[in-house]
Amino acid sequence: MLVLQANAKINLSLEIVGKENDGYHAIKSIFQSINLSDFLEIKKNISTQLTGSILTSKNNQVIFKSVVLLQDFVRKTLPCSIHLQKNIPIAAGLGGESVDAAAVIIGINKLYNLSLSKTELREIAIKVGSDVPFFLEGGTRLVEGRGEIVKISSKIKPTNYYVLARPHTRVLTAEIFKIYDKQKNLFESCATVCPDIKCLKKYFSGFCSKQYGLSGSGPTMFCGVDDFTQAEEIAYGLEKFNGDIFIVRPESAGVKII
Repeated sequence: MLVLQANAKINLSLEIVGKENDGYHAIKSIFQSINLSDFLEIKKNISTQLTGSILTSKNNQVIFKSVVLLQDFVRKTLPCSIHLQKNIPIAAGLGGESVDAAAVIIGINKLYNLSLSKTELREIAIKVGSDVPFFLEGGTRLVEGRGEIVKISSKIKPTNYYVLARPHTRVLTAEIFKIYDKQKNLFESCATVCPDIKCLKKYFSGFCSKQYGLSGSGPTMFCGVDDFTQAEEIAYGLEKFNGDIFIVRPESAGVKII
């Protein structure tokens, strides 16, 4: 049996650089792994089963999609039982589903001794979803295009701590980008669905923060500082906020086998 730690991400920067013929929005973004983590237990089984957190239908579950695509790639069945302990909020711009998918790809590759190369794993990952290739590596990376281009980046260095504030409003990426096509402003597009983020932006901007902003298509806002005392001050100042609050640290990997 393998136990994997699947780390969320925030977008330290995010620029939408174009829209492709199929409607997909190409990006240029600095992704940063953080230690807000899901945990997955994976072991061989007579059939593939998922226990623990069930978030969507089986047909839409990226964990099953990862298993199927991996099996198709190696042309053999890889049955396993997967137990998911979900801690990363869903529909929050933190990549929770994508990192779970990456963890399954990494875990089954290890469990069945497939010895797939990084290039082969990335080939499978991009078919699962646009953020998944990043999570195979994690850390601080420049991500471009559909997410298939992942490079080491030193343009922005992570701070020691991040305060995350995630409103309870659930935001769907497809809905936000549909609004973005009209407004051409990702923050304002998210604010149309979740007005709370405007208050969070004003609040975070009042601190001497090196980094703050919206993660992905939202609605999670983050504020990065180097001092833990200041991180506590920021977090506890949000006691009346209707949502989830986290203090986290940057991570050097997207997925860890523990």
